[in-house]
Amino acid sequence: MNGAPRFSVLVPTRGRPDLAAACVASVLAQDHPSFELVLSDQSDDDRTFAAATAAAAGNPRLTIVRAPGRGRSRALNAGLPACRGAWIVMTDDDCEPEPGWLLALDREAARAPERAAIVGRVVPGPVEPGKADPPATLDEPEPRDWRGRVDRDLVYPNFAIPRAAFAELGRFDVRLGVGTPIPGGEDNDFGYRLLRSGYALLYRPGPTVVHRAWRSHEERLALKRAYGVGQGGFYAKHLARGDAFVAWRLARDLFRNARAAGGAAIRGNRTGARGHLAYLSGLGTGLWRMGILLARRAPAEDR
Repeated sequence: MNGAPRFSVLVPTRGRPDLAAACVASVLAQDHPSFELVLSDQSDDDRTFAAATAAAAGNPRLTIVRAPGRGRSRALNAGLPACRGAWIVMTDDDCEPEPGWLLALDREAARAPERAAIVGRVVPGPVEPGKADPPATLDEPEPRDWRGRVDRDLVYPNFAIPRAAFAELGRFDVRLGVGTPIPGGEDNDFGYRLLRSGYALLYRPGPTVVHRAWRSHEERLALKRAYGVGQGGFYAKHLARGDAFVAWRLARDLFRNARAAGGAAIRGNRTGARGHLAYLSGLGTGLWRMGILLARRAPAEDR
């Protein structure tokens, strides 16, 4: 492939060779003339590397970066220097793009304003017996634009941003994300920073990825708490900067989930009630853990 591609698809992974291989195959099957795939691998062994290489079957579009340390933010940051595209597109190793994903994304990128990022549709995959619905899905039928202060988190595992934006905004906060003591919140934090800097976040339902349903119900419950920990860490980071809007968001989040837990319990929905309570428990843990990191002046980025 001559010259810089239009898109660099960046996928972080760690110790999930089968999922990573399926993701690699679906990305490389895209019918788009100008893209590359960068797999940022933090695995402890060579199984993911071997599975991804086999799935690529010699396709030169694939680059595998051996990412140091642990944490999704570190993996994304390690993969960024290998990305040559005008747009960097991020998805997760348990997601598989639908055919036409990059072509649809290209159409949206071509008409997007200069300071904008694009969030595409994330639909749940089929749920097998004994498995739970996948997390982090976004399946709204109509496009939406968000600017300024928004009371929701808008970065999902189908996210495209101009490569030049990282020079202005910096990279992902390594204190946040799967694989760290605060296992989440890195996408929320980055999206919030984008909005505060004047970027628009554009949701467009055309570019679509499928989020696979591979976790058990207990794993899904544990993930719910992990999301709470991540969100608590995100809140604590911005509360420490005196952000009154984030304080309001935290209060509203606590109220919503407490009310939802009570409602689920009254209806006899024990699974739903447990999920909301797990999230609330995680919020408190995340606030505490980020508070400790802030007191210790732990850096937000590796240097």
